[in-house]
Amino acid sequence: METKQEIREQIRKLRSNIHADDWQTSTEAIAQKVIASDNFREATDIFCYMDFDGEVGTEHIIDEAWRLGKDIWLPKVCGGEMSFYLVESEKELVRGAFGILEPTGESERAPGDDGLVIIPGIAFDKHYNRIGYGKGYYDRYLSAHPNLFKLALAFDIQLVDKIPAEECDCRMDMIFTETLMY
Repeated sequence: METKQEIREQIRKLRSNIHADDWQTSTEAIAQKVIASDNFREATDIFCYMDFDGEVGTEHIIDEAWRLGKDIWLPKVCGGEMSFYLVESEKELVRGAFGILEPTGESERAPGDDGLVIIPGIAFDKHYNRIGYGKGYYDRYLSAHPNLFKLALAFDIQLVDKIPAEECDCRMDMIFTETLMY
């Protein structure tokens, strides 16, 4: 079995080779699935990420959530921890940890009691396991906020047969790709 680091390297390379047109088409297909899902429609609080480094794009999902009057919470990394903050417009974002757009941290901090959290990652398997970037930010946050519904977004090429999951790794509730929902 491959290690997490080997899988990370392999999938990041594949993801970096996605042509811009294919990235856009796949991102739009995934966004439409998210927006049409009961989990998105019923949630009043949407915890989302700002895409970078070839991740599935989230702009359309965030814009639709704002249009529907939902609260959008975006992550901010401070030291070894990640928290989510209320964001009402893109003007409230600055380049933060790892060069990712994130909230300034001056707005309301999410209690994390309830809502839909849309999660990025490097690789996923059909057992709902996830490999992230290796820092554990999402695993720690999700462990501390177990009532959030966990929906991961990925391109088909990010699916692998089996991830060497550990006990501290949080499993997803659903995973959407451009062709699959499970």
